[in-house]
Amino acid sequence: MTWSHWFVTPAITSLFFLLGVLTLYWYLTNRIIRWFKTRGKHPNEDKVRTDVGLVYMVVLNVGVQLAVNHTPYSWAFTNFQIFAIVFVSYFLMLEIKFWQLALAILLFMAVNQTLGLGLAWVFAVVFIAYFYVMKFVRSRRHHMWLDYIEYTVASLLLSAILWGVVGQRFGLSSSIMMWELIFSFFLLTIMYIYVDSLMSGAATLAQLTYTTNYDDLTHVKNYFAFKNDFSAAFDNSKVTHKPLTLMLFDIDHFKHVNDTYGHLAGDYVLGHTATLISDQIRRIDPNLVLYRTGGEEFTILFKNYTTDQAREHVDDIAESVRSAIFSHGGQQISVSISVGLTQLQTADEEQLDVYRRADQSLYYSKRNGRDQVTVG
Repeated sequence: MTWSHWFVTPAITSLFFLLGVLTLYWYLTNRIIRWFKTRGKHPNEDKVRTDVGLVYMVVLNVGVQLAVNHTPYSWAFTNFQIFAIVFVSYFLMLEIKFWQLALAILLFMAVNQTLGLGLAWVFAVVFIAYFYVMKFVRSRRHHMWLDYIEYTVASLLLSAILWGVVGQRFGLSSSIMMWELIFSFFLLTIMYIYVDSLMSGAATLAQLTYTTNYDDLTHVKNYFAFKNDFSAAFDNSKVTHKPLTLMLFDIDHFKHVNDTYGHLAGDYVLGHTATLISDQIRRIDPNLVLYRTGGEEFTILFKNYTTDQAREHVDDIAESVRSAIFSHGGQQISVSISVGLTQLQTADEEQLDVYRRADQSLYYSKRNGRDQVTVG
């Protein structure tokens, strides 16, 4: 293939183009998600893939259309436009308002200089309908083969209408439109298989990642995630000399709760405490993370906080638990926490030095009356 001559069948070239577009999209989204994670952020991966997908498809559609504008083959990328609308509606399930979609199409028509063409307006109306029909089809998913049949029938019917409009506008022969429609079916099938497998794999990976890093009962991060995050925070603080404070805390008399009210009540206390504190630290600092590191033991990493800076928040957290209402099975349960707090010190050579000191402070709080904060 050169700039002016194609030595490969257009169908084969288009197939590799399509697969390349999808693979590049997946690569970009994975890189963006990884970039956030390396900076301690925890992005909503579905939202990242959706937002990137929308921008990606708009840029690609405008770009390829500009490449063929004012040529006898300005209809050549119609199948790519079909691919784009199916991708963002059926696979990404984008929540786009009607006015937003209409505005995007108007801008596209302005770039394409087709605002004065009646058939271009017909194409735009069908294109908008395509988006909503495919979203509706996706919302009715129930069985793999039936899903594929509904997907194929809906997409081919709408593709046939679009190609009918394009054929009339550009005076294409019926044989050209038939071949393009067959090729549209081919591309849509490849996309269904390829994208569906990618997204299924991503969903499986996300589930495995969640199971590995989150506690099933409280839905906060677990000890495995804490070890990884603490290791990274410790190394970063040693290099940058920024403060790092560790808060360990236990729910007081938790065994008594289990023995008196039952294990279901104990699970309720754990879950309610985790939710209460998670909501509070989110308001304090979105970068703070709560971990369940043992049976009734939890941990919070205060990155870039000295113990003096963290202490006020720690006291507020303890007070919020103490004053909260815990009610289970018609029984009021009194809940408080004992806290050990410490800061990374120059002499600390490894993470265990910090953790051990926080743990010792925690047990001091427990041995000396509980419901208090000890700074070590």
